Amino acid sequence: MFILASQKIADAFDKAMTQITVASLILMIGIMAAMVLFIVKYHHKRHPKPARIHGSMKLELLWTIIPTIISIWMFFVGYEGFLVIRTMPTDEESHIVYVTGRQWNWTFEHKDTGVTDSELVVPMGKPIKCLLTAPVDDVLHSFFIPHYKVKEDCVPGLQTHLWFQGDSLGKFRIFCTEFCGNDHAKMFTWLKVVTPEEFDVYLEEKMKKRFAPVTDATTVMAADSKQMLANVGSPADVKALYATYCQSCHGAEGEGGLVEGARSFKVDPASKWKRGVKLTDIFRTLTVGLEGTRMSAFDALSAWERFALSHYVANFYKDGPGRSKVSKAEVDKLIEEYQLQKQKPVVVKFPIEQAIDDMAKGQ
Repeated sequence: MFILASQKIADAFDKAMTQITVASLILMIGIMAAMVLFIVKYHHKRHPKPARIHGSMKLELLWTIIPTIISIWMFFVGYEGFLVIRTMPTDEESHIVYVTGRQWNWTFEHKDTGVTDSELVVPMGKPIKCLLTAPVDDVLHSFFIPHYKVKEDCVPGLQTHLWFQGDSLGKFRIFCTEFCGNDHAKMFTWLKVVTPEEFDVYLEEKMKKRFAPVTDATTVMAADSKQMLANVGSPADVKALYATYCQSCHGAEGEGGLVEGARSFKVDPASKWKRGVKLTDIFRTLTVGLEGTRMSAFDALSAWERFALSHYVANFYKDGPGRSKVSKAEVDKLIEEYQLQKQKPVVVKFPIEQAIDDMAKGQ
């Protein structure tokens, strides 16, 4: 049973820190007191003529054995908490979340649902197993939830793990604690612990939006369409999507240049865009990325989210929204090309698995 498991992790952490800190203070005070005693007792005014002091086997054994015992004791104090942290709950009794850290945002995907979010929403009272990674072409990140005192690295191309249990309702910060580039300080998000009933509603609503088929080209061509925005949430949510996935490289106003090669959405002429400024071109870029650049594929986002981001980006273009140049036939072709009119589950694949598949195919 993993009852109040996160409290056990916090208690083990606090116990180790308290005991080791107290022991260190006692040692420091003892050593400093001995130094002051020796300075006073053996001051040159009292001993103008230095005496030759020979070694003492008892003293040598004493200051070797005592620190060794203290070090072993410290190890077991820490190891007790380490066992709690690293004894993972089974898949059957936990809720599994795939966590991906990339410059400079977090993506959370709930297993068996295909639900992705930039915030981590979990049910209270259930162990949460986080499987962490980073894209193979990214850098090292560190996933840290201060409230629950759990932290683990997201290593490019590898899978690491941690677990915790939300034992109180609330909203808590998530940070990256490994310096990862220009916007490291902005790489934070929220953990939301909700009731099991609220969590079920959250998943159901997210799944409806994620798997809603795209059948009407007219709907996705109109940026102000209430139906399209309803599938994302609201215009504010579209702005949040841009801030999460695009702003760190391309700027809050689409000015670009925040990292090497980042496109300016405002001033770069259409001829410089690798695929073009049309809604369909931007959608394809978000879906498959740009080979040879740092522009990753964001195919984990729903089709509706990618369409919303495409509109948002197109609106930055100085010669007017690129979507105005898109015909219904072009959008229909895009829908057919990516089978957006069909509902299909998302297959979760970590970068290392994709790399193995590519090697097997000789790519």
